Amino acid sequence: MSSEATKGQTPDIYGQLHPVETPELIAKAHADFDRLVESLPPAEKKGLLQAQAKCPQLLTDDFKLQFLRCEVFNADVR
Repeated sequence: MSSEATKGQTPDIYGQLHPVETPELIAKAHADFDRLVESLPPAEKKGLLQAQAKCPQLLTDDFKLQFLRCEVFNADVR
């Protein structure tokens, strides 16, 4: 999967792209993620709202970073 973070890169022998994780990239990705989640209607983030109520201690920036890495720093996967 390609994203802004991997623009211009050549895939490795397995066809994967690996962004260089800079503090700026991580900060931008977190901001994009938070902005996207905020813009969702409540019906589309029902699971997130439930997690925020039941286990907010698990919804850390590290947790978000795991998701962002899986999605090659593309927050909008809809």
